[in-house]
Amino acid sequence: MTTKRVGWAFMWMVIAFLGTSIISSLFFRNMDIMTAALLSELCLLVPACYYLLKGRVGLKRQLHFSCVSRPSTIMLSLVYLICCYPLVISMNAFTMAITSNEAQSITDEFAGIPPFLVWLIVGFIGPVAEEIVFRGMILGGLRSTGRILSAIVLSGFLFGLMHLNLNQFSYTVIMGIFWGLLVEASGSILTSMICHISMNSLSVIMVFAIGDSLEELTGILGESEEAVSSMEFVGVGLMFLIIGIGFAALAMLILKVIALNEGRTGCVENIFRRKIRAEKYGHLFSVPLIIGILMTAAVIIRDTVLGLI
Repeated sequence: MTTKRVGWAFMWMVIAFLGTSIISSLFFRNMDIMTAALLSELCLLVPACYYLLKGRVGLKRQLHFSCVSRPSTIMLSLVYLICCYPLVISMNAFTMAITSNEAQSITDEFAGIPPFLVWLIVGFIGPVAEEIVFRGMILGGLRSTGRILSAIVLSGFLFGLMHLNLNQFSYTVIMGIFWGLLVEASGSILTSMICHISMNSLSVIMVFAIGDSLEELTGILGESEEAVSSMEFVGVGLMFLIIGIGFAALAMLILKVIALNEGRTGCVENIFRRKIRAEKYGHLFSVPLIIGILMTAAVIIRDTVLGLI
């Protein structure tokens, strides 16, 4: 798959996502959160599937669909996920100094919805769809340039942009990059899928496990939100950033073990080479990709500025 097709796919994802949001806000204001979530995933999958089918590369190769050779790789991937989490907390805290916690505001809408349905869409369908798109189609297309690390970083950046708000962008970029590294080390998108499903499923479980106390807890946090200064959020961010750097170093060691487990000992070193031999499918950036980036960035900047006014 060419990098230009990746750009076109991303641009149409953005257009479909924004178009659906505008139409929903104008004509379907009472749409429930689960239907909206499914529509969002379709906006990602439909353009991705269209351009995947147009490509000449086999889907299994393009999407990194293969089983891991050892069960211990799955366990190591989950430990790897835990090691990545301090940086996620750090980025979340930094952005909360100037904006709200978007994930928390979404969970407030889960009240009255069957827990299994929430898990099915948020904890399973969403992660699987997003991994197919970002760690499969997009990363698979971008890495054909031979610039493995750049492809991983860019695919993570695009993953963050598609969340369309500064708070989620800040930490989903981090997770996107870490999951891209994991797919490269393991050779299988199943590892990043399992990590993504585990993280989202834990969030869903926490929402419903807290139960009736969630509303009270949210109220307490809401009442004290004004009392928490921006500098305190920055302080928390700095603390977890220091912790996160140490855990990130441990995560890199785990990547090497995963690669050794899967017989891919040279792949981790290849990630950090400037360029490896690859088919010449074009540059990382294309005009449609830049258009998609500018559109999503404009939405994030607009909403952030409006939130500060």
